[in-house]
Amino acid sequence: MRAGVAFFLATALCAAAAAQDTERVATVIGEDITHGELTAAANGPSRISRLLELMWRRIVPHYVAQQGLAATATELAEVAAYDREFERKDRSQRARKLKELDQRLATDGLGPAERAWLEEFRAILQRLAQNDLAKDRLAPPGPDERRAFYASWIELWKMNKALYEQYGGVVVLTELGPSPHGARAALIADYERQGRLRFFDAALRERLYALIEARPSTVVPPERVDFTPYWKRPIPPSYLPD
Repeated sequence: MRAGVAFFLATALCAAAAAQDTERVATVIGEDITHGELTAAANGPSRISRLLELMWRRIVPHYVAQQGLAATATELAEVAAYDREFERKDRSQRARKLKELDQRLATDGLGPAERAWLEEFRAILQRLAQNDLAKDRLAPPGPDERRAFYASWIELWKMNKALYEQYGGVVVLTELGPSPHGARAALIADYERQGRLRFFDAALRERLYALIEARPSTVVPPERVDFTPYWKRPIPPSYLPD
């Protein structure tokens, strides 16, 4: 009898857990996001960040398609040409700098601090040169893989620019360039108003909006906002210190 009750309880608990995993927390462009997809993230801010990430994965291709922002063949060729030229100049600069460091370190008039700095700098450039050799030995990515990589960059920049022009708002500077923080929040709110985004967990919705509407600590002044992509800017003549 006890074994039967225990089995029943275990079955009920498993069923409840499975139901929770598949319970919807949101629907974006007709695609569900479930509690199960958020379980990998701990409770708290990381859970909300995971929800935002899953939402954004669905929103980005939809917005790109709706606004006609897909990367063109001309844009793909332009980025590829820029990257080839940048890498060529980068390697050339580092090789020249490495030769110069070797010459300076061969002299006897360096103080201990200066010599230590130059040796550390040379070690960094030597490691980068070794990385170049290792990279050259690898099979290059296929054309489809390369196009997909460049397309993602192009569409990111085009979407960010389009969002800012459409919604405005604060802009933050990230490692990937300027990000229209305020415009992204406005787009999410717009998608919800249009019925393209629906929430089924009021608490998660409230916490998500608190995250995306919070003003970042550091923003780009409006007069300095510039969404010109890197491949449309001149390659710096040199970025290595003297």
